[in-house]
Amino acid sequence: MSALRLLPELEDALRQIPGVRAASVVTNPEAEPTEVHILASPGKPAKQVVRDIQSMAMAQCNIDLDHRIVSVVQIGETEASDDEEADASSGPRPRIASIAVRTATQQTEASVSLAVGEDVFTGTSRGPAGASHRPRLVAMATVEAVGTLLGRPCEVESAAVVRIGGRQVAVCVLTLMVPRTGEQALTGAALVRGDEADALARAVLSALNRQLTG
Repeated sequence: MSALRLLPELEDALRQIPGVRAASVVTNPEAEPTEVHILASPGKPAKQVVRDIQSMAMAQCNIDLDHRIVSVVQIGETEASDDEEADASSGPRPRIASIAVRTATQQTEASVSLAVGEDVFTGTSRGPAGASHRPRLVAMATVEAVGTLLGRPCEVESAAVVRIGGRQVAVCVLTLMVPRTGEQALTGAALVRGDEADALARAVLSALNRQLTG
């Protein structure tokens, strides 16, 4: 089943918040928000962005948003562009070799292969069939493929494709376990160049760029 977006007025209200560049609200059939994806400019703490979103939702639409369903990705102008390549001096970066998304009656399987030199690393993920699940499944498969290179646990917190003006952008939020310091939130974004799955995989690599290239 496709993701429902039955609150366009809430999305419009959220886009009025200073610093918010895109907003996507997923709802259940009763028009109750189940996921809120926000693409924001850097400069304001993510927790403050979430509080602003909750305040706007209550003031404009009388909706009490649970902060746990709000996902905020903050990217600058250069990060939102096509300039996603790592500096050559920082070492080789994984390249996307292939992506496959197969959907059966009840299940979708995503498979992502990454190439580093002559080595190829493949990750797969499976979940419910439906367009709303695909972004997360592709992101999870990418994280699994890069896991050997990463050398530490990493989870996909959220993944989505949002619209900024006339362009679609894939965004993701990852949680990386860092020794001695605990969880670290990482964000990545990539322009959709015709294929959303490719953009989602590139968004994951963008989020992990510094971890992979040192």
